[in-house]
This record gives sequence, C-alpha cells and structure tokens, in this order.
Amino acid sequence: MASYNKIILIGHLGDDPAVRDFEGRKVANFSIAVNAYTKPGEEPKTDWFRVSFWGNNAEVVEKYLRKGNQVYVEGRLSTRTYTDNTGQTRFSLDVQGQNLTMLGSRSDSGGEGGSYQNQGGGQQQPAAQPQNTKRESTDTTFNADEPDDLPF
Repeated sequence: MASYNKIILIGHLGDDPAVRDFEGRKVANFSIAVNAYTKPGEEPKTDWFRVSFWGNNAEVVEKYLRKGNQVYVEGRLSTRTYTDNTGQTRFSLDVQGQNLTMLGSRSDSGGEGGSYQNQGGGQQQPAAQPQNTKRESTDTTFNADEPDDLPF
C-alpha cells in the first residue's frame, strides 16, 4: 500500500526569509503563522511552521516575500527533534515546500504575486497567470458554525 504526505497552509510570514547556499543549491527558510479560529470573540490559536523552498522557488521567495506577506504553501510535513540553548528537547513541524502562491494585493508583496509550482527535479516554474493582473485582497473570515461542502 502506498503512503502520501501533503500539507496545505495559508498564513503570514513571521519574519523575512533567510536565504543561503547549501551544497551548491539555494535554500530559503521562513516561518509561517497559521491562525485557527475558534468561537467568535475568542483569540485565535496560532500554529507556527518552518518552511523550506529549494532552487528556483528559493529565488522567488528571496525576491518577493517579506515579513507579514500572506502565502499559500503546499508541501511535505516532517517533524524534527532538537535541543535548544537551555538543553530542553524541542519538536518542530517543518514543511518541505513544493508549491507556493503569494496571496494578498500587489502592494502587500511589492510585486505582482503569482503561483510557483514544482515541475519535478526541483525545478520551479511560474504557473500561468491571467492577463488581468489586478489583484484584490483575499482576506476572508470563515464561520466554523456554518456547514461547508467538503465531504470530510
């Protein structure tokens, strides 16, 4: 039987991406904050995920993403155990990014936004963009009490 590991996140960057070269390839790392809304009036719970993109997607991250930008990320989830500065054992949820879509208005990212998808072999290519590049804000509030059309 085959296995499958995929995670989809929509959230905001917690800091500017850190980009470096690793063994001849560029890697971009950033943290994304994802809010889980509970009941109306309650403070949202925030989960943090560390995201890594390699190759051409790392270059896109470096060029266009900044702290606070909203992004849609698809990738593979993994857990990592490490020891912090105080000697405590910690766990981290890490995402190896595969697809990236910049959300929000053009002024949010300083660029035109768009989608970048893994086309195999680590190469990233821009997804087709509509001719009309005017983008509206995508902020939406969801009410957890309303039924949805999802089968699960």
